[in-house]
Amino acid sequence: MNGTVQEKVATEAIEPTALAIPERVLPTPLPIFTGSEMASALLAYRELQQALDRSMPEQIIKLDGKPFRKKGYWRAIAVAFNLTVEVESERREIYGDLEDGSPNYAYLITYRASTTAGRSETGDGACAAAEKSRGRMKASEHNVRSHAHTRAFNRAVSNLVGFGEVSAEEVERDEHGSVAPKPTLLKPTGYDEWLEDMRSVADEGEAALLKAWGDSPKPLRHYLRMTDLATWTAIKAHAVAVKPKDATPDGEPA
Repeated sequence: MNGTVQEKVATEAIEPTALAIPERVLPTPLPIFTGSEMASALLAYRELQQALDRSMPEQIIKLDGKPFRKKGYWRAIAVAFNLTVEVESERREIYGDLEDGSPNYAYLITYRASTTAGRSETGDGACAAAEKSRGRMKASEHNVRSHAHTRAFNRAVSNLVGFGEVSAEEVERDEHGSVAPKPTLLKPTGYDEWLEDMRSVADEGEAALLKAWGDSPKPLRHYLRMTDLATWTAIKAHAVAVKPKDATPDGEPA
């Protein structure tokens, strides 16, 4: 009888382990938020946008009938969402000469906007002296640099909480306030192949991508920044999301 009791206790002790259900592995990733939750987030943003538009009408300009919001609006949005927005990088580079023979310098800026929960997005901004030297406008170091900073700040905030909305400072304008065509840039030789290489390197992680970027010829980097910032931002975001090969499932080093 005693042996029977002991056998029963032993059986009961191992039953929970024997009946444990293995962790379910989903074949594809699932969204954290539902469609209705995302729709609600967009609605809340639109309501905030409308309130700021009524309070700060001077921060809206219309180009071809479409509204674009200026830097004051994006700074108000950063405050409303309690974001931390900081400069990540700043470079000054020379790209040829202006018509008067002076250097066509450009500022290339990157900002990072972060929430209190730790989620973040970067935004790139570029401005060249040639852009500020149209018609009666003359370029100055201050104007070129500050415009690049404004674009990068706005873009970082928009990427994080503004659903990718384009800011007024990102739209090219001439001295009459109308949209002006962007300067035509010749695609450097080997650009397409280089861009594919950068996409491949992004699969190896952020450190590998930044090294490859630093080792790349300036004309290739400049062409990408000046013609397709969205692609470069997407490539960087992919690289940041890549886990190191020696990391554990939770992303920490093994």
